[in-house]
Amino acid sequence: MLKKSGTLHNYRAILISLAITLTIWLGSKWYYHDWFDDPFKYPAKAASLTAVILMFWSILLSTRIRLVEDHFGGLDNVYQVHKSLGKWAFYVIIVHPVCLAAHKLPDVSDFLQRLWFLRTGGFRYWVGHNLGVATFLLMFGLIAVTLWIKIPYHIWKRTHEFFGLVLLAVIIHVYVVERDIAAYPLLGLWMYGILGIAAVSYVYIRFLYRFLGPRYRYRVEEIERGDEILEITLAPEGEKMDFKPSQFVYLVIHKQGITPEPHPYSIASGYNLKSRFKLGIKKTGDHTRSLDLLEKDDPVTVYGPYGHFSKRFLAAERDCVFVGGGIGITPFIGMWHVALHSEERLSEDEVSQKLETLHPEVMQSWESPLVALFYVCVTEDQASFDKNIRNEVILSHFQGFKAFEERGHHYELYIDSRQGLITADYINGRVQGELKQRNIFLCGPAPMVDALTGQFDAMGIPREQIITEDFNLI
Repeated sequence: MLKKSGTLHNYRAILISLAITLTIWLGSKWYYHDWFDDPFKYPAKAASLTAVILMFWSILLSTRIRLVEDHFGGLDNVYQVHKSLGKWAFYVIIVHPVCLAAHKLPDVSDFLQRLWFLRTGGFRYWVGHNLGVATFLLMFGLIAVTLWIKIPYHIWKRTHEFFGLVLLAVIIHVYVVERDIAAYPLLGLWMYGILGIAAVSYVYIRFLYRFLGPRYRYRVEEIERGDEILEITLAPEGEKMDFKPSQFVYLVIHKQGITPEPHPYSIASGYNLKSRFKLGIKKTGDHTRSLDLLEKDDPVTVYGPYGHFSKRFLAAERDCVFVGGGIGITPFIGMWHVALHSEERLSEDEVSQKLETLHPEVMQSWESPLVALFYVCVTEDQASFDKNIRNEVILSHFQGFKAFEERGHHYELYIDSRQGLITADYINGRVQGELKQRNIFLCGPAPMVDALTGQFDAMGIPREQIITEDFNLI
């Protein structure tokens, strides 16, 4: 079941496209003096046009196109907007059949009959009406599975692919009913263009992404197996993938016994010139548990990288607080590595302009923000990455860096079962200096992130200084 995101999203482009659509529709009715006699048809038609626009954006956002990701500030934000639009498209489309049948009231029996399949009427009207009912029922079933029923990821993903049938049914319905979209040339051009882009977007992500998406061939270089966590280090087999700490990739395994559908995992390491990286994977379902079958040198494909979570950290504009709950610690591990040290800090004459632009953290002149890292777990035995975090501290000291506490960094393993739920007041008491002067990064279970976000808001910390990563797909 998809979880609600507390992140503020940029809906401007969506609202503008919706305003353009409704303006063209009402402008066309005014231009052609083609007003409805039945007043209920206005909310009915407005709802259908709005639902199509929301569905268009929901499909477009699923393509993982870089321009779309950049506009919404990261693929995690894109997917939260995607799920919200899909949900609202369903709620809005309910208005369409209800208002179309409203003229039958107060005859409740006739009203309800108009909401179901019809056996009478002209052939074109009969087909259009019944196709609309079938589309609504299909959409209801898929939305229910997506939002309200908890099912395994691979089954959820398969059902999600049937939204292409909803889109196809909508296109046929619009064509068959021959109403406003067919009657007004400008509206028809706009709406069929919207539907065409949606159809191309669906074909791309469903059938072509595996061939045309940003993909790289890697192999398993090392595996560290824990009771509940796998740490998999990957090395490139050909072209190297450029990535930033905290980004994530979609991983596809090419090994018998492991299903080949792509799964998103955070990169749990910093950037290096060899483009090796580590994934921290919690074994929570059939697919992730099957990853125990992986062995050294097994081939994999990675798609990405995605995410903007570390952008404000790498800009070094403010000192930072990192709070990672459970597996939500993985995006912070690479950022923590960068904050403490880098084996590949280079002088200006060793760095190309492109590399300096993409990775300021590899420059000797780059000064890391001070970081206070809180790793939150329910019990101590669940803190699978505590050793990795402390090893970064030891390695940085061996490589000639001052002790991390002397530099102003801080690390703490916080155990909920022993200390109670972590609070903003507790973090404020453990951080040196003014908390309002820091950027605060949160990643982990939604209840923890939502609670801390509200507490930091109440402390007067500006919302733009609270950066969250919300990538709960199911």
